[in-house]
Amino acid sequence: MKHLIVSIIAFFAVATGAANAATPAQLAEVQKPVEQVFEVPGYNKAQIYDAAKVWIAENFRSAKAVMEYENKDEGTLIGNGLIAYPCKGAFECMGKPDWKVRFTLRIDTKDDKFRLTFSNINLTWPAAYGSGIATPAHDGPIHSKKDREKISAALLLFGPGIQAALGKAKADDNW
Repeated sequence: MKHLIVSIIAFFAVATGAANAATPAQLAEVQKPVEQVFEVPGYNKAQIYDAAKVWIAENFRSAKAVMEYENKDEGTLIGNGLIAYPCKGAFECMGKPDWKVRFTLRIDTKDDKFRLTFSNINLTWPAAYGSGIATPAHDGPIHSKKDREKISAALLLFGPGIQAALGKAKADDNW
C-alpha cells in the first residue's frame, strides 16, 4: 500500500509539473517569445505581406478567426493560432493525443525579408481519467525546456512555408 501511495504522488507531481519545478529564471526563458527573420531576396514588402495572408488562409481552419490585426501599409499581420503538440514517435504521441499549442503569431514584412514572432505560447490538454487516476486539464504556459524546443521548431517551420508561398505566387502569375 505504501508503494502505491508513493507511486500515485509521484505520478500526480509529474502530471502537474511539480516534479520538475523550475526557477523563475528558467520559466522566463521557456516562456519568452520565439522569433526569427527569414530572407526572401527579390520580393517587396507588399508581395511578402500578400503571400503571408494567403499562406495563413491555406494553413489555418479559418483565416478570419485567426487574424486579429492587419495593416498592409505597416506590413504587419497579427493573429492567434492553434496547432497539435509536435510529438514524435508512437510512445510519446500516445501519451499526448489531445495536447494543443495556442499562440499569438506576428508577421512583420519589409522588402526582401519578414520576421515571425510567436508569443503567448501555451500548452493545453483536457482532463483525463485512466487506470483509476485522474489528471487535471491544463491551459497555461510552457514549463519545460524540452516542450519549448519542440514547439519552437514546429512554429519556425511556418517561415519556410511562407517562403514557399512566395515562390508559388510567382509561379502562378503565368497560369
